[in-house]
Amino acid sequence: MKRTGFHIFLLCSVLRLTAQHNRVDSNFHLYLLIGQSNMAGRGAVDAERKTSNPQILMLDSLNQWVLATDPVHYDKPVAGVGPAISFAKNMLGDDKEIKIGLIPCAWGGSPIKVWQPGATYFNAHPYDDAIARTKMAMQKGVLKGIIWHQGESDNDSGRAVLYLDKLKTLIQRLRTDLQNPNLPFIAGEIGHFNKTDFINPIVNHLPGAVKNTSVISAKGLTDKGDKLHFDASSARELGKRYATAMQQLQSQNIASAKAPIIVLCFDDAEISHYTIVAPLLKKYGFDATFMVCEMPRKQPADSVYYMNWQQIAALHKQGFEIGNHTGHHKNMTKLSREEMQKEIAYIEIKCKEYGIPKPVSFAYPGNRSDSLSQVVLAEMGYRFARAGGSSYYNPQRDSRLIIPSYTMGSTEKLGERTIQALKNVQPGQILVFTIHGVPDIVHPDYTTSEAALTEFLQFIKDRKFNVITLKDLDIHINKATN
Repeated sequence: MKRTGFHIFLLCSVLRLTAQHNRVDSNFHLYLLIGQSNMAGRGAVDAERKTSNPQILMLDSLNQWVLATDPVHYDKPVAGVGPAISFAKNMLGDDKEIKIGLIPCAWGGSPIKVWQPGATYFNAHPYDDAIARTKMAMQKGVLKGIIWHQGESDNDSGRAVLYLDKLKTLIQRLRTDLQNPNLPFIAGEIGHFNKTDFINPIVNHLPGAVKNTSVISAKGLTDKGDKLHFDASSARELGKRYATAMQQLQSQNIASAKAPIIVLCFDDAEISHYTIVAPLLKKYGFDATFMVCEMPRKQPADSVYYMNWQQIAALHKQGFEIGNHTGHHKNMTKLSREEMQKEIAYIEIKCKEYGIPKPVSFAYPGNRSDSLSQVVLAEMGYRFARAGGSSYYNPQRDSRLIIPSYTMGSTEKLGERTIQALKNVQPGQILVFTIHGVPDIVHPDYTTSEAALTEFLQFIKDRKFNVITLKDLDIHINKATN
């Protein structure tokens, strides 16, 4: 891939700063600003730009922290007043303890298709540069959110229909690369003064499609006379609206962080996971981890009880985590090191074949594990491995590679145990569930009826528990142990 001089300088700066052991200031709140010209700012620069606040900084074109003044961006010579400083002022409010760090990375005219790794836009690599600058900034402060204003370049009937899927992919990639699966993301409507409006109806579906996102309205805002760019006063009003939405999301996250954490793991790749479970989870807005394997069939007709790899791939595309349950549901304690590696690698190879990321979560078949299996999993890059034990997961006590779980079910014994585990879980505790078929035709002793699962999910929703995937435990463990 061809790199510009700026991009090489940027990467060198990141490497140089990485070598330094800088202390992260938890009171230095960072915000990534991305999109195109209306995020960069095209409002006329006026006298207000001369007023700076020592609590509001920006990362300049030389990757130095300086006092923030308009223009915050430097994408083009015409850069002017945008929403950035107004956003920062309103995020700051009357708080005298924190500082705001703005990370300007918008590029005027950039379509959403260039906001992906390796893409080039004139002399820039918008996505790669944004990630590099943000990681550099995170050596000094804490990333609190992303604000995005883009769409004018995709505002036609053809590109608009593809826009939401591309935006969802962008958000997921940003959260993954910045190692924050719940990072707040705010998008903004394009100006209502545009001659056509294909994008706004699409972008307003974002909060229903991606958790911890919001969309701000551009209603009542005016252009600078070109029917394309906000004037200075409207750009500043846009910044206020971004701040209000960001504060709302952050408040929700604080409340969510105090809630018990629930992890739903569905084992064995049973067909009901695709036909019944996934639609139910989508209805309730819950994440989950599907631990997949190719269960041995007693007879060929048994294949109807299990998902095929196209269906597993479809679960991944719906946003669920795909975890590893060994290739053929083998008892790990009965395998040699080489046999373990082969069974684990089997699922990794199938995932790669069907466009699914390499799993980082594992479930021991039959909940059977030993020290060798944990060593092999660590060597193969697994971050989490789930076992049994019917106890809550305590990151300060339990290894990440032998996480205890409760088995959910609707039999008398399992049903009572499930509801008691849910009733007794306390704020901040982590409750992991192992769930088989819904219903489980092949293994009726471990069945969960659709009615019972619906009841349990409703219980979880009513109490506002925080439902996440197994791999997303990272952020919560880090918070608990820091």
